[in-house]
Amino acid sequence: MSKTAQFSWQLIRDSMDGYESERLAKVLRAYLEPRVPPGTRKLTDEQRKDMAKHIQHLLNENLPAWYTETGAYLGNESMGGYCWCHSFFNQRPTPNMRVQDNIQLMLNALEQRRDWLFKLDAVYQSLREGLPSEPGDDDIRVLALADGMVEVLQITMDATGCEESWYVFADRALGWMFDALALRPGYQAGKLMNKLFAFESWHSPPEEELRESAEKVAMAVVEDEGRRAHRK
Repeated sequence: MSKTAQFSWQLIRDSMDGYESERLAKVLRAYLEPRVPPGTRKLTDEQRKDMAKHIQHLLNENLPAWYTETGAYLGNESMGGYCWCHSFFNQRPTPNMRVQDNIQLMLNALEQRRDWLFKLDAVYQSLREGLPSEPGDDDIRVLALADGMVEVLQITMDATGCEESWYVFADRALGWMFDALALRPGYQAGKLMNKLFAFESWHSPPEEELRESAEKVAMAVVEDEGRRAHRK
């Protein structure tokens, strides 16, 4: 697990405001409708692959950091269950050739990603507002941080279903949490995170084990803070 965010949480959070799904739908319709006119009964694999590649380009062009900088892209089945092989004009048992229906599937999957990010932000905000910082508050601070980590991981487990490589998103969510709190876990905390939060695909850690690990990491983070403050 990484101990620092690759991208600023504030950058991601600020980008979540102002999203207009209908504006994006209009862009997608403009591209898809001429290529899948009413009455289309089948697309070749090559046609679908070419269109999917262009749609991904349009998404990267038209969506801000909450999409482009979080790794929660459409097609990553760990988040939102959308895949280009079976969700894009190739549903089972009968492919749906209606452009609007296929666009709606994409919008729904994008909304699932935003829902995950908004839930994380609520935890980060609550921690920022309630995390004690007075001398002698270390024990309370440890418990609050541990609670936050458990909640962040639970939200991410729920969002991903602990599917293939779900731990990548768990890693990012924890990194964003520390970034949102302006905390910089040191070597010891990072080492513990790598050891205790080494999650596996298709497997959710037992709640008791997760809680115990979070408390150990939180204690290391607070101790790192104390050492850093003492050196100043």
